[in-house]
Amino acid sequence: MIYDWQNINMKAIYSLTFMAGLILCLLACKKDNKLNASIVGKWYVNKEEIKEVTGGVSKVLDTTYSGNAFTTADYFQFNSDGTASLSTSGDFEAYGKATVTDGSGNVIDGKNTFTYSVSGSLLTLTSTFLHPTPSSVVSGPATDTIVLLDANNLVLQSTIGQNSMPEITYITYYKRGN
Repeated sequence: MIYDWQNINMKAIYSLTFMAGLILCLLACKKDNKLNASIVGKWYVNKEEIKEVTGGVSKVLDTTYSGNAFTTADYFQFNSDGTASLSTSGDFEAYGKATVTDGSGNVIDGKNTFTYSVSGSLLTLTSTFLHPTPSSVVSGPATDTIVLLDANNLVLQSTIGQNSMPEITYITYYKRGN
């Protein structure tokens, strides 16, 4: 048996060069990990974008709330035991902010409690609030997308009405509290 050592060496060199290039490419790929912190903690709303689409694209309402629209009552608290609470100073919609007041004009903050789980970029929330009316049932879980989660920022996106009109998308920006 006669070997052509020059051909074998060239094949080995090409194979090693190819493998080294492949490894270099894999190591050079930057992971776009936007979820590199724990969601546990108190997160205060500092901005909310709302887009409401009715009739496909025939009517679009696009509203952004920021700054003074929010108070310290606008937050999401995620606990390490898988429970969460949401507090709002009003109902933020594409057409405006509505508040509920008592008979004296004092704003009544909205509150709800949930169980939650995080899987990748999906946040699943199941309301534990049961409205005090006959035949009330807890609605099924809602799924939000975690757009960004780092040590100081949380951005959640949710869309309701995908199969009905109008379709409303909420993108809510939070800052971690103390």
